[in-house]
Amino acid sequence: MKKYLLSFLTVLTPLLTFAQDVEEVGIDQQIDQAFKPISDFFSSVIFFEVAPDTPFVIVLLVGSAAFFTIYFGFPNIRFFGKAVNTVRGKYEDIEKYGAKELYGEGGIAQGTDMTKVDSLDKHLETVDELAVDGDIVDTIRDESSDGEVSHFQALATAVSGTVGNGNIAGVALAIALGGPGATFWMIVCGLLGMSTKFVECTLGVQYRDVGPDGTVYGGPMYYLSKGLKERGFAWLGKIAAVLFAIFCIGGSFGGGNAAQSNQATIVIKEMFDWESTLAGTIVGVVLAILVGIIIIGGIKRIAKVTEKVVP
Repeated sequence: MKKYLLSFLTVLTPLLTFAQDVEEVGIDQQIDQAFKPISDFFSSVIFFEVAPDTPFVIVLLVGSAAFFTIYFGFPNIRFFGKAVNTVRGKYEDIEKYGAKELYGEGGIAQGTDMTKVDSLDKHLETVDELAVDGDIVDTIRDESSDGEVSHFQALATAVSGTVGNGNIAGVALAIALGGPGATFWMIVCGLLGMSTKFVECTLGVQYRDVGPDGTVYGGPMYYLSKGLKERGFAWLGKIAAVLFAIFCIGGSFGGGNAAQSNQATIVIKEMFDWESTLAGTIVGVVLAILVGIIIIGGIKRIAKVTEKVVP
């Protein structure tokens, strides 16, 4: 009996000590202190300086973006108009019906450049042949086309995962630390970064998988694995894909969700004069529930939300 009592007291003592600490230090601060060594380690690795005030990650990101920009002939400038037209849906008819059905012999376009036609429906009113190979025009390729969201929804989803604290608070911080000249370099890096996004999206579409039910599976894990396998580095592709997935989870906790909820907590506390030490935890849990409800619905639900929120 004494042995069990001693074991119970051994377990209870740290809990009592922890309870006393909670009164002195809030749970939010305790969480910060617990994760601080981990975040400090990753910060030291990510922001390792290859030269005075020049972190390696900056050299890697800007250098890669500059390479993609030059190698692909400045796609961020050449394809800007086409990107805008794609988001506007100007080429959706081509994707829906197919180039062959539109431009081929006997096609419904009948030699018309459909990119210059404002409305396909109005154009079809002037075309006698309203069917191709026995299919009603309005249903051609609808059931076989790949993709689950519209062009604008895809853009809104991509922007929602890119634009955040770094684009708002980060800009102000950069100007405060580097002066007005930081604005110029942010614009330059943003333009170069468009080429990186161009490469990412192209690879994502090129190496994506489409399930039997039309569900699309893709992303860096897929094109890293498949792309490097085509180059004869299958083992490297698997390792890179796994590492990306792991680091992505870590990044979502730190650079994504934690930073966003922390900034939201600061604003809410100031607005409502909320001094609770549990404020960060409560806001984080509420945001986690709201985000969970959205992302559990998959890309379709995410896209439906982002197309309304992002603009």
